[in-house]
Amino acid sequence: MRWSAPFTAFGLGLGLMLGLTVCLAFPALAEEPAQKQAPKSGRLDEVLVTATSHESRVDAVPNAVTVITREQIDQMVAPTTIDILKNAAGVEVYNARGPLSSSTYNRVIMRGQGSNPARILVMLNGIPQAGGQNGDFEWGFINPRDVERIEIVRGPGSALYGSQAMGGVINILTRKPTEADGKTVLETKYGSLNTMSASASHSRKEGDWGFYGSATMGGTDGYQVVPGDQVVYKAQGATNSDKLRSTNDWGRGVVSYDIDKTSGLTLNMMHGHFLNQGMYNFMHEFTAFEMAKKQADLSYAKKFTGGEVLAYASAAYQYSTYDGTSSSAPYNNMAKTGESPAYQRDYQSGLKATMDVGLGNTLSTGMDLKRTSYDRRYDNYGMAGSNYGSAGGDAQVWGAFLQDELNLFDGRLLITPGVRYENTSLFDGYAEQLPTVTRREMSRTLLRSFTGRVGARLNVVDWLSFRSAFGEAFRAPTLSELYGASRIGTSTYYGNTDLKPERMRSLEGGVDITPLDDLRISLTVYKNHAVDYIDNVLVAANTYNKKNIGTVDTGGFEGEISYTFLEHWRSFLNHQQCDPKLMTGTYVGQRIIGTPTMTTSIGLAFSDPNLFNLSVVNRRVGRIYNNSANSQVYGNYDVVDAKLSKAFALEASKLELSLEVSNLFDVRVRETSGTQAPGSLYTAGVAWIF
Repeated sequence: MRWSAPFTAFGLGLGLMLGLTVCLAFPALAEEPAQKQAPKSGRLDEVLVTATSHESRVDAVPNAVTVITREQIDQMVAPTTIDILKNAAGVEVYNARGPLSSSTYNRVIMRGQGSNPARILVMLNGIPQAGGQNGDFEWGFINPRDVERIEIVRGPGSALYGSQAMGGVINILTRKPTEADGKTVLETKYGSLNTMSASASHSRKEGDWGFYGSATMGGTDGYQVVPGDQVVYKAQGATNSDKLRSTNDWGRGVVSYDIDKTSGLTLNMMHGHFLNQGMYNFMHEFTAFEMAKKQADLSYAKKFTGGEVLAYASAAYQYSTYDGTSSSAPYNNMAKTGESPAYQRDYQSGLKATMDVGLGNTLSTGMDLKRTSYDRRYDNYGMAGSNYGSAGGDAQVWGAFLQDELNLFDGRLLITPGVRYENTSLFDGYAEQLPTVTRREMSRTLLRSFTGRVGARLNVVDWLSFRSAFGEAFRAPTLSELYGASRIGTSTYYGNTDLKPERMRSLEGGVDITPLDDLRISLTVYKNHAVDYIDNVLVAANTYNKKNIGTVDTGGFEGEISYTFLEHWRSFLNHQQCDPKLMTGTYVGQRIIGTPTMTTSIGLAFSDPNLFNLSVVNRRVGRIYNNSANSQVYGNYDVVDAKLSKAFALEASKLELSLEVSNLFDVRVRETSGTQAPGSLYTAGVAWIF
């Protein structure tokens, strides 16, 4: 892979910066006493498990990281778990259809990696969750009240976690059963657009056994999904999606067993169902999307002096479908013409171990195995003749990694080299679309990757740290990208069995400053160089194929400032600038579709248990290019969210009242040509905790 001149200069400059810092600080480091200074209170002594695959302090990792705590979540307007991420630095939440949307319309973008969910790895308690079909994670699977904290590691994580960690890794850590007397939470919310939800959870610890269960159900009415300039009218009104109703119900159960004080087993079981029904004013039974999923995760954790071991196994089954309509009939006579059911099965297991081997070295190693099977069929039974299609295939991935953490000068300087080997086998692939395309059997494909990374962190003094990292990333095409065949509206999308895997190299450098106990500043610059980038390409009228579109260079900046003052007040400013640009191919010089060029969140929160909690956040989103020629530009909006809550202590319980407003000033948020999010959403809630 050849580096461009600006990219090479950036890398040399970054290396020179770190090298100069080490040289200047070397005398001071050598004179440090044997006992390391304790970090300042606040974020730097938070425990992070994602960046190094085991427990580490934030001031002991070379990556750009963000930890969202339970206290911060309580102050957010977050109808679903994905909304917790929307104000984090370097993260953009793509939520084109508003609250309670499915994973199809809920995605996370990090460091210019487009709207493809397969480029961001989502984990639940350290276990990878993204499906092998297209990398989607169903964010509605987890109730925001179940979340203890979320760890975000920006930048390529393939050297630790494999194929899907190109743009970064998000680890959702859920609450554990700890209350010996038991704890129950009953909560209900109701708001505009007939939006409602009800949830219940119970946690209990009985000796060595722990139990946690939660269930959620909710729904929201439709709104004008299609922007005004896209609405098609019939005699009595607009043909739109304002009669669409979204409903979901999710359940989760956790059983834990403490084998002894240092080890334990945890079984996590989940089930969920999502339904979008009622397209257009006159097609109330139309299924826009339906999905049901079941999953079980079993994990074993053991801690010992100088190390720890984690083993896990997981199995998931998912069914989804959507209906098709006739595009030739008049809008007021449109009818359902077909269905598109899909079945996905994911099985995985893994083993990780970390050990202090002496001389300042901490070794981490592990291996994992994943198997995915995917089958989709769509029938256009309402059209003349035999017209249907099907596609599917299997994938098996196994990988192994090795990482060393070398601590020098009593932990002042940390160097973390790591490597990973991954073997991806794609087989039993097939695709057909009768009567035009007969069944094709795909040959077996074997993809191998060897990725590495190295990072360094220099804690010059207890309030100033420099960090830099170089990393490689690899992403094998998903089964949907290879074998997919689907029809959405009047457009048809095909996979491509000739796709090459995406590869990327990344450099980043940053500084963390904590001049005061309650003031933290974190600044990061980065540069990515990706080859064989995969995207949809228009090949004929309303027909798209997946193709490797060329080389993409992305430069960016991320800044985080947070300040807690007057005991109860907290303010923050998070900003990211991103410029993902095609360097080769037909659209050389154009920006990548679906990636905001800038996001800024500025917020103020007040929290006093004796009074109330109040938070106000303004989120600014810059330009979002919607087509390859960059002639369609959306985004460029500001949205203000606000939340007010008050807790009342009762004799043996607590009552919480809340009022949330999403999009306070009713801004019409539009991120694509065909969809827009709703305006203001007001929600009132009550929770009883006992």
